[in-house]
Amino acid sequence: MKRLFVDKSRDFFEILSLEKRNWPSFYFEYIKNAPMAFSLYHSLLCVDDSQITTIILSMERRYLDRCYQSISDLKPYEYEAARALVSFSEKNSLDLSKIQVYIVGALNLGEIFKLDECKIFIDVLSLHKIGFDKLPFLIVKAFEREKA
Repeated sequence: MKRLFVDKSRDFFEILSLEKRNWPSFYFEYIKNAPMAFSLYHSLLCVDDSQITTIILSMERRYLDRCYQSISDLKPYEYEAARALVSFSEKNSLDLSKIQVYIVGALNLGEIFKLDECKIFIDVLSLHKIGFDKLPFLIVKAFEREKA
């Protein structure tokens, strides 16, 4: 059975073990973990490899360190988000078996992206800015837009 949440956010923070000049290479290797999801994400943002490289190199190590140090605070909100999604699915006939929520470190250009009718992409770098406690609300809101 497919998992509702695929949390690859910790994998992203391996970037901190590298010199900054190597961050783009790491990112392009890292996105191979979910190539279809990242391809859709990059397409939604209309960014190419050159722009991605520029974005990655503009990230601040101190901010990434703060995000990494607080990433364990996300777990309770994943649980709350799952509960909210189950409740929403029961009320709105949403088939949870088709839903996939990717939690990743990405380009810090937005908290949540609806990749298609079944896939949601959450960037912990952007989510950290507004607070992990917003996760349940953002996930349900993404599916409410579709029902409206």
